[in-house]
Amino acid sequence: MTAIHAEMSTARRQQVRVSSHDVKPGEQPRTILAAVDGSESTNAVTDYLIALAEGGAAMEVVVLNVQAQPENWRLRGYGSFKQDEIRDRLINELGRPIVRGVGRKLGKAGISHRERVEIGIPAEAIIRCAEEEHCDLVIVGDPRPGAFGRWLARVAGISFGSVAASVVQLSGTSVVVVK
Repeated sequence: MTAIHAEMSTARRQQVRVSSHDVKPGEQPRTILAAVDGSESTNAVTDYLIALAEGGAAMEVVVLNVQAQPENWRLRGYGSFKQDEIRDRLINELGRPIVRGVGRKLGKAGISHRERVEIGIPAEAIIRCAEEEHCDLVIVGDPRPGAFGRWLARVAGISFGSVAASVVQLSGTSVVVVK
């Protein structure tokens, strides 16, 4: 299974074409925010970053995972006295493994990175973190809609906005959406 994943990852990386004409080797590194969610789009974001590095781009990457804040009605009375425990589980059991996995891949490729996990509304947290980290670029994955989402778009012409679309519309920082 690992060998197949490695072959697929290499094939995908060969498909990624990156132009780093605006950043030359030896220049001040760019700070890039990579928003990852643990889905298949996380692999595309990671492959894009590795392709950028192979193209000679000098960069520092902030790997960000945003966990959605649980709604109070879902906590069934636990919201008031178990808030710290819930927050800790969201960060350490859900978010941290995702950013560590991406961090390992970036580390193997020799890419300098920091890991960050936030809780909140994903698009808002991505934009806020990009500003706090003084990022030059935000990279997000474009999630593919599921079977129901594709059917709804085809039959009724209705599609739901994605986090990537919101970040593109609201961010003051350049955004790359990787498919």
